[in-house]
Amino acid sequence: MDYTMDVCRVSAWIEANIMHKIDFEEMEKVVGYSYPHICDFFKQVTNISLSRYISARKVANAAFEIRHSKQNITMIAENFDFSNVDTFTRVFKRVTGLTPSQFKKSDYLCGRQIICPSVFAPVILNHQNPIFTLQHIKEVNVMSEMKETANSRVLYGVPKVYWERELDGEIQHSPFPMCLQSVLSYMGQEIRYSQLLVATGAVFRQRWYHKGWSFAAVDYRKIYDDPDKPFALAFKAAGRNYKLYGENEKSKYLDVIKSELDCGRPVIALGVVGPPEPGIVTGYRENGETLLGWSLFQDYEDCDTDEAGYFIKNDWLGGTETIMSISEEISVLATDKEILENAYMLITTDKIECYHSPDDLHYGAQAAYEAWAAMLESADYLNGMDEGAFEACQCDQEGMLESRAYAATYMESLAGKYPHLAALLKKCARLLKSAADCATEMRTLREDHNFAEFFASPEHRTQIAMLIRKAATHEKDACVVLGEVLNKV
Repeated sequence: MDYTMDVCRVSAWIEANIMHKIDFEEMEKVVGYSYPHICDFFKQVTNISLSRYISARKVANAAFEIRHSKQNITMIAENFDFSNVDTFTRVFKRVTGLTPSQFKKSDYLCGRQIICPSVFAPVILNHQNPIFTLQHIKEVNVMSEMKETANSRVLYGVPKVYWERELDGEIQHSPFPMCLQSVLSYMGQEIRYSQLLVATGAVFRQRWYHKGWSFAAVDYRKIYDDPDKPFALAFKAAGRNYKLYGENEKSKYLDVIKSELDCGRPVIALGVVGPPEPGIVTGYRENGETLLGWSLFQDYEDCDTDEAGYFIKNDWLGGTETIMSISEEISVLATDKEILENAYMLITTDKIECYHSPDDLHYGAQAAYEAWAAMLESADYLNGMDEGAFEACQCDQEGMLESRAYAATYMESLAGKYPHLAALLKKCARLLKSAADCATEMRTLREDHNFAEFFASPEHRTQIAMLIRKAATHEKDACVVLGEVLNKV
């Protein structure tokens, strides 16, 4: 009997559970054979014992974390369920010939590649130990045929995205930069969330729909007249080429998703699960009828999950609005001056016709602050919204303002890079941080109150309006300083 397809299933299951204690009873249920029988046919097909393979895969994944994450070796050992650092060190050295500390200082490269048919995962790219992968079983005829006609592909190990994810000391709230960071990490490129957030321009924008409260005001596609510009700017900051497919190209979605995943590259998609917000497609089954991946909305939607936690979504095409493929090629990086010029434009532009449509007019910069404050001062401050919707829109406005804290951090980082501009950049950072602090003050004012009852009070709304105008003044002053910086860059 040929067990090569079963070996592939075992490998995929191991990869999906690599950060947990391997539950052999669960493996039996998934694969459909007893554990002793699995051990027998695994060794028969691969010439590697199952226990050695599991150790090697844990080491390969841990090596990737050592190379690309900022976690210490003790934390990484715990993450991959080693009982202690000494055990982790012994296993790591037995597999690689180096201790984890020696590996960290070595010139070994870590990335992701196919480890057996249909499974992509972390490997030590320039290490000669074949135990990291089972690629040799592709030489078996049945597996070669399966690879050509396979109707599924799942990439395991793509970092999860979720609300308020904390990474490198940054609390993440924005779906698109979070998803892009996750995909780039999987592809072997580490980039900070804040760097992508700044590059898109999101940390410098305030948007107000000209007719009043709007759920869409906070949408990334409302930052510029061109709704796709934030995506282009983020990819440029990462030095990546990309292709974007909109709703007028839905007929291409499935082909693009399958071809990208078959090459080991996850896809960013808007609207696969939940509202048209970014998520990550990490796999497909039934020739693309079913997609797997991560979405910030998967816990709020009625969708199944696989053993790795990925959502499982059928009938996905209808809700999907946009997909983005990310190239292996590296393009020209955005310069600091380009990012600063874009920031200056955002905090000085009062009107934006999103999608180049007068009906989709949004106020920006000082005009957005004033429209927001004036709405709260109005007796008809709800403007037709129910209280729940009003709360969501008010919090969105505060969130946009609060993101100036990331803008301030970026300015401070430039101060160290450009000593001759350090004083101006630090002054700009202080002003932007003061603007962000106004949003924090708003939340502090109402923290002991019911939200709706707090805003029902004209006095309270006046207090919030005063803070909005205070933030606007700080930003106006920051804009003057930023103009001086641009004249001297």
